[in-house]
Amino acid sequence: MKIPFEILALLSPKGFEERFHNYCKKEKTYKIAYEKTENDFEKYFGKRRYSSYDSFRVVMQRKMKQSFNDKK
Repeated sequence: MKIPFEILALLSPKGFEERFHNYCKKEKTYKIAYEKTENDFEKYFGKRRYSSYDSFRVVMQRKMKQSFNDKK
């Protein structure tokens, strides 16, 4: 089975985040956008990337905080 590049990109944290933000533009809530992103990941890789939406949010907040601290 050949996996499209945009799906392979989900394997990296950046690719997952980009897909999430793409869905955010189309969906009413961040949680729905997250679930759609997880569904894409699970469809091809057989498991979820994060255990829950809350887990995903914690990771995103850490990344934003780290990025902010790196700019100081």
